Amino acid sequence: MSWVLAAVLVFGAEDPLAVLAWSPVDWPVAAEGRWEGWDPQGAEPPRQAARAALGRALAAVAQRDYPAALGAWFALLEAEPEYPPALYQAGVVYFRLRRYSDAAIAFERYLRIAPGRVGDTRALGHCHYSLGRYAEAADHYERVLAEGETAGVQFGLALARLRLGEEQAARLSLERVIELDGAHAEAFTWLAQLHFDAGRLEEARAVLGEAQALDAFAPRPWFLRARLLVEFGEEVDGEAAHRRFQELERVAQEARTLEGKLLHRPRLASVHLRLVELHVRAGDLVRVRGALDRWRSVEPESVGPWVAALGAWEVLMRFGDARRTAEGLARIAGESAEAWGALARHYARTKERVLQVEAEGRWRRLRASQQDGSES
Repeated sequence: MSWVLAAVLVFGAEDPLAVLAWSPVDWPVAAEGRWEGWDPQGAEPPRQAARAALGRALAAVAQRDYPAALGAWFALLEAEPEYPPALYQAGVVYFRLRRYSDAAIAFERYLRIAPGRVGDTRALGHCHYSLGRYAEAADHYERVLAEGETAGVQFGLALARLRLGEEQAARLSLERVIELDGAHAEAFTWLAQLHFDAGRLEEARAVLGEAQALDAFAPRPWFLRARLLVEFGEEVDGEAAHRRFQELERVAQEARTLEGKLLHRPRLASVHLRLVELHVRAGDLVRVRGALDRWRSVEPESVGPWVAALGAWEVLMRFGDARRTAEGLARIAGESAEAWGALARHYARTKERVLQVEAEGRWRRLRASQQDGSES
């Protein structure tokens, strides 16, 4: 009996999270030389026995169902031991699930099979950093940068250097990140923090202004802004900035908790809705759009994300977005009383009387049908 089958029998195939109890250290080993000289450009596909698992894995990733994707990668690696793309993609899934130790094991296994593919594994540096292994993180980021420079890897290196107390090197890396990506709000924020810590208050204020222009809803810049204002003797404004920091920090903490739930159960509509409402209440358009896009990606046929979007854009007075959303919702509403009720309320607000009457009529008919069905 294979370990995959044994695990299914022990944990229960009906439990979508059973795979999280498995360990990548149990992946089987390929025959010696099986993947020698592997190159993704001319690589052979996995054996026929593994192709069904490959299809399931790719479909699950597209749906952001990471536990299902991980289970499929496990099955593929049982059928095709140490298949390099499966090792790599399993590492990516583990990383997205915030399981950094398991992700590191997967990436390190991938590099043993494909030592020339260091450039693929920037997330291994992120794993080391998240686990507090800052020297290992810095070393790996340096290796990745030797294969090609990106703002993300340079930023990771900057933070690792900062944790190691190498402030000058960290500053140079942050400045390089901004050269590569002038919209990197986090790099501006950390650079402002370095200036502040060094007593360069005017420089800190200027750089922090750039960070907040890029992302006015990130909590950390507001905390630093409060400290700066106090240093400049502007205590009243400093207190206001600190209150704003506290508001946004509460939003960020709850959002992280909600997003963590969705990593394991991506189709929890109530959690998606709460995430949208959270960012609507904060007035954060960018994160509202992100939350709606995430919901639609996992439930592309559902009216739920459209109904939530319609309500969000109306609250935020984004009337063009609301109109486009109503048009899209009307196309897919079908036999959904929820959708036609939302449309009726929207048309009432926009004074589109003909459409309002039609939507209300369909809503009443569907509600009556549902009530008759429940009574029977």
